[in-house]
Amino acid sequence: MGIFLQFGAGNIGRGFMAQLFFEAGYEVVFVDVRKDLVDLLNTRKVYPLRILDAYTKETIECSIGPVRALHASDVEAVAMVFSQAEVSGTAVGVKNLESLAPLIALGIKRRRECSGPPLDIYLCENAKDASSFLKKAVFQHLTGEEQSWAEKKIGFVTTSVARMVPSREAFPELEDPLLVVADAYREFPYDARALRALPPRVQSMKPVANFEAEFFRKLHTHNLGHAALAYLGYLRGRTYVHEGFSDPLINEVFEKALDETTEALFRRFPGLDREEHRRIREDIRVRFGNPLLRDTVHRVARDPLRKLAPSERLIGSALLCLEEGVFPEYIACVCAAALCYDWRGDPEAVRLQEMIKEKGLFSLLDALCGIPPVSPLGERIISWYEFWRRPQKE
Repeated sequence: MGIFLQFGAGNIGRGFMAQLFFEAGYEVVFVDVRKDLVDLLNTRKVYPLRILDAYTKETIECSIGPVRALHASDVEAVAMVFSQAEVSGTAVGVKNLESLAPLIALGIKRRRECSGPPLDIYLCENAKDASSFLKKAVFQHLTGEEQSWAEKKIGFVTTSVARMVPSREAFPELEDPLLVVADAYREFPYDARALRALPPRVQSMKPVANFEAEFFRKLHTHNLGHAALAYLGYLRGRTYVHEGFSDPLINEVFEKALDETTEALFRRFPGLDREEHRRIREDIRVRFGNPLLRDTVHRVARDPLRKLAPSERLIGSALLCLEEGVFPEYIACVCAAALCYDWRGDPEAVRLQEMIKEKGLFSLLDALCGIPPVSPLGERIISWYEFWRRPQKE
């Protein structure tokens, strides 16, 4: 089996991608900017992965390796491995994708020089336009001839990752810096139309012809539901995401918000399988309710400014519903809860509250969320905001 080159050796890189490809028989090579992490991976050559299964309540200890790692500053070494790899992946965060462009571009040059076969880069970045963004950034570093070659030989493939990797802070007893804790979910959908090479021989990978529908479903079901449990849980005094299901108010808003997006999704994408969607909703309820994960509301609620953008899981879900003739009453409730998120340990939450103080809620709704405050949706968000600002009772 060939080389799997993974850009980003963090939670998803080590906690999901490397597991899938290692277990399928690939040689795993990481690229990361953290020298201490690269050095430790190269010294130990294996790392532990702890899987916490929501269905069986079992803890499964895995050992992933042998693996090796390269520092991102070692550009020629990275380019050489890229030229030899059978498949590649990224999990660095959307804001860090641009920094990969020179590395990947050099890898493409080296691959072209040795007449390498087609290669696909699977992007695990939780953003619909991640692949086109990275491709554009990479092509800026290529000549016209190199671009023509890459257009035919290099695939930039959007994926959907639903595996949950909780924060290490929830597990203070963990001493091994390489240990990753994750839930057991393995399904890995990807945009089949973007491939340039043959699909990897990884059992849980799922080719999807209409990836827009797949992406929207994940964003407006999994991501919306997770955010609802986090923001409402924070305001209701919960520590962990799973605790929200024991709160009747949180439970009701969670279910009804997903009822709203479910109806909107089937109006937008009539070809979606209703039985499959029902199973997905049941599955996320089981997995979000997994107490073994100790997934904190702070981890899931982080970056509220990003999540309140018009294309994201909160406001984006509300806009999808409006476009499909479904009024998002309970999604408005979740959006309002996010606007109230004021945990001092999250710089974006601090900035959000500063912006509300400086601009006022009405102006912020318009400027950040693209929602006119005098519109029906704006009025419901404001009403729910006032509700959440009142002291909460069990």
